[in-house]
Amino acid sequence: MTEPTPTPATPLWQPQPAVQPPTPSYPPLEWPSDAAQPSVAPQWQPTQLQPQWEQAGFPPQPQDPRWRSPLPVEPKRYSQFLQTPRRRWWKLPIALIVAGLTWLIGSTIATVPALVYDLIDQKVKLTDPAAIQSYLSTIQTHITPAIFLANNVGIILMIPSAWLGLIIYGQKPRWLSSVVGKLRWGWMFRLMGLILIPYLLMQGLDALGGAYSGLSWKPYSLFMILVVLLTTPLQCAGEEYGTRGLINRLLGSYGSARVSFWIGGVGSSLVFMMLHMAKDPYLNGFYFTFGMVACWMAWRTGGLEASIAMHVVNNVLAMATLPFSDFSGIFNREAGSASFVAVIPLAVVMLACVGIVEWQARRRTPVAVAAPGADDAPPRAFAFGAGVAQPGRVV
Repeated sequence: MTEPTPTPATPLWQPQPAVQPPTPSYPPLEWPSDAAQPSVAPQWQPTQLQPQWEQAGFPPQPQDPRWRSPLPVEPKRYSQFLQTPRRRWWKLPIALIVAGLTWLIGSTIATVPALVYDLIDQKVKLTDPAAIQSYLSTIQTHITPAIFLANNVGIILMIPSAWLGLIIYGQKPRWLSSVVGKLRWGWMFRLMGLILIPYLLMQGLDALGGAYSGLSWKPYSLFMILVVLLTTPLQCAGEEYGTRGLINRLLGSYGSARVSFWIGGVGSSLVFMMLHMAKDPYLNGFYFTFGMVACWMAWRTGGLEASIAMHVVNNVLAMATLPFSDFSGIFNREAGSASFVAVIPLAVVMLACVGIVEWQARRRTPVAVAAPGADDAPPRAFAFGAGVAQPGRVV
């Protein structure tokens, strides 16, 4: 008897074939004909980056027309730093008026108490208009310690006045110090120490010539020592922020780097010269040249540190003898008060300062060109690496 062939047992579970989801039939992605890949530009040229949505083939997104950067979105020198998307022609006169009026009001307020103190100290009758007029007519050749202090305080007020002018353009006050948005203290003190060398040499030659004979302790010596040490550096910074900072930038807000330098430099140097109210041609030539050299330093290094260093050394050493001498005629700048021979040493020292700043700029490579507004720019704007500054070690 043949036994039946056993039927294999059917397993309780069998793997089912994987079910593939239906493949959707999307239309092929068509790339815009004008979406060419961006060409690689040389390192020294800005490259216009293509927005991500255009790289993916999507239509370009509209930009917000209200967007305006208060900072440069392309690399700019110090004198060009108001060449921003927010630049408008009418901001220039408004900034000048706001800063100028603020400074005039502030300096007047600082001067009035000194005048009243001197009137009382010199026993001038405050009820006698003729006596007051006689005092005021000779004040320029009869400078007292109180008037000297008031003059320094008034010039110091150029700093906040210049800040107000900068705010008209939407920039924060810190951007008036340099293109990196701060005062580079280490860089400034380094230059100050080096610039001190030629000035000390000039002072030493003056001492050998007997320029400092007759100095003695005065009743106001201690007061004047404190005034010179504490307020003169700030007075120098005030002139730099007001002229090399605000006026230089306002006048240089149009044109290329070179055009901006010459327009801003010549204009601000003329203002600097006129503020000293000198009637001597040699003094006017010195003030104008000093202003141009200071503007070049700001253009070359990207900030006010170098010009402040030179200005502080120049003024502090020039006023070092005031506490021990009769300085009542220090502001006497009438014709004939200077000579060609007297300004030659100053010209030589300024030339030495130019060489020192150029030497240090090549060695330390301070940031002199920057585009801090590039980081805040919309995607269609130019991009420059990190957007803060061009390569440089001193920041």
